[in-house]
Amino acid sequence: MATNPPTIRKASATVPLISRILLLYFEPIFALGGAIMVLTQPDKYLHTVTRGLVPTLGSQNDFVWTTIAGGWLYFAFTEGVVLRLVDDVRVWRLLCMGMLLSDLAYTHSVAQALGGWDVWLKVWDWTSEDWVVTITTWPFVLTRVGIALGLGFRG
Repeated sequence: MATNPPTIRKASATVPLISRILLLYFEPIFALGGAIMVLTQPDKYLHTVTRGLVPTLGSQNDFVWTTIAGGWLYFAFTEGVVLRLVDDVRVWRLLCMGMLLSDLAYTHSVAQALGGWDVWLKVWDWTSEDWVVTITTWPFVLTRVGIALGLGFRG
């Protein structure tokens, strides 16, 4: 008995326009900018995410910055290239689920950098840099959550 291949639902016809704009245009630029920053100004990045609590790291730790940049370059490539070329909502959902794993680790690392979740959750103590990091991160995270869960899909 022959089985029919699954019907491909186009992401371009299923995923809300605002989600597509955020992931295909804005986040790849932010991710590329983050990778460049962490490679060229690691001390500034470190100061931003730790509120200056962690001292400057020496060049023996450059591999950490390269690792972080690699993750952001993956996001930039996946969203800026792969999602543009693969118009299959199943692939989009799977890639967003995978990227959410990175988002969880990143969010936890930010809390760790400040001394734990109890410190991070005190938003009234946030610096302007904390707000910038949040405002430039969470719209994309929430977009991926929406896509992974199929929220707002058409058809």
